[in-house]
Amino acid sequence: MDDLAAVAPPVPSHVPPELVLDFMEGEGAQFATDPFGVFRKLAKVAPPLFYTPRDHRVIGAGAWMVTTADYAREVLQNPDPFCNSVRYSSDDAVFARRLLPLGVDPPEHIKYRSLLAPLFSPKAIDRIEKDVYRVANEHIDEFAKSGRTDFMQTFSRVFPGTIFMMMMGMPLEMKEQFFYWEEKFFHDGTNDEKRQVGMEIHGFLADLIKAKRKNPGDDVISALIDSRVDGELISDEIIYDLSFLLYIAGLDTVNGGLGHIWRYLADHKEAQAELRANPELIRDGIEEMLRAHSWIAVSRVLKRDHDFHGVEMKKDDRVVVLAELPCWDPKDFPDPFKVDFHRANNPHLAFGGGVHRCAGSHLARRELRIGLAEWLRRIPEFGIEPGVTPTYFTDGLLSLRNLPLVWDGSKAI
Repeated sequence: MDDLAAVAPPVPSHVPPELVLDFMEGEGAQFATDPFGVFRKLAKVAPPLFYTPRDHRVIGAGAWMVTTADYAREVLQNPDPFCNSVRYSSDDAVFARRLLPLGVDPPEHIKYRSLLAPLFSPKAIDRIEKDVYRVANEHIDEFAKSGRTDFMQTFSRVFPGTIFMMMMGMPLEMKEQFFYWEEKFFHDGTNDEKRQVGMEIHGFLADLIKAKRKNPGDDVISALIDSRVDGELISDEIIYDLSFLLYIAGLDTVNGGLGHIWRYLADHKEAQAELRANPELIRDGIEEMLRAHSWIAVSRVLKRDHDFHGVEMKKDDRVVVLAELPCWDPKDFPDPFKVDFHRANNPHLAFGGGVHRCAGSHLARRELRIGLAEWLRRIPEFGIEPGVTPTYFTDGLLSLRNLPLVWDGSKAI
């Protein structure tokens, strides 16, 4: 196949030649219009473990890639030797921050994870559920009767983004600025634009933290200001690193998941009909669509030499879990490419696994469930605008660039 080919070195000398496969996420024309199709091709030919000499996360470097559910869980659940010492940076690392608690491993990890856990627990999300319903409906109000919208611009970005800003205590009048930063920094910016936007985000968050110290409110940043680690109040730098990770998750991650789910439903009218007729299936339906369209690849770095199922890995080797493929593993998910809202067992990895599993998964699930329930209640059968092909960003988190939807506006509520 065109996108995949065995290649010769240069690769590290300890990598067996038969495990080398030249695959790079985001490459090729098909990736811009059907990335999951590219991953399905990969799933048919890739072994449980292979090495690619080109990994877009580190320019000019390669990585091991695991493709089965058992291998993925082994990597994610064992911070020794698979450590997660991560910084988020633009390509040349001009702007680099430690992502807390994602960027540290136990025992340090639990100190920072425990700060976020109560702020994003199910009980904490219960307290804002009315706001989630309200914000979802306010955005649907804007386009329901028109019979058309670009979902990614008018709902997928602004619905979870607004909720995130409210929780963080950010000024809602800066909403468009935040969305501009998000798109440039995580997807569409040049290196110079990413550096500039990174510094602007840094300046905004630093000023916001100072303002919350003077005038705290009922929000996440104010709560973090009063938090302690090892008996000491945490510094502004720690609050910033925690906030920056939340910025990534709150403005970009849920946006991607919403787009993948709505794209699937727009292409499968029978799935829409099943959920409308059986709203009690929405919860399980969301889990199944997350499994079938897992979109977040995560990476680890070897802290020491390690024998992984008979394959020699070396200290500082990078190991990537391609979430799409483990979530299509037929050993864990019979008939894996079928989206089945009645799937009995669904231990998917859309939110990661192990100690670094997504701390905001309860919020994400609530937003997805409420957003979909209200959309199906108010918007009749919808599809992709005829003659238009949605496209995807080809770097950063896998996300739709546009999703033009149409329906009969006269039947909307």
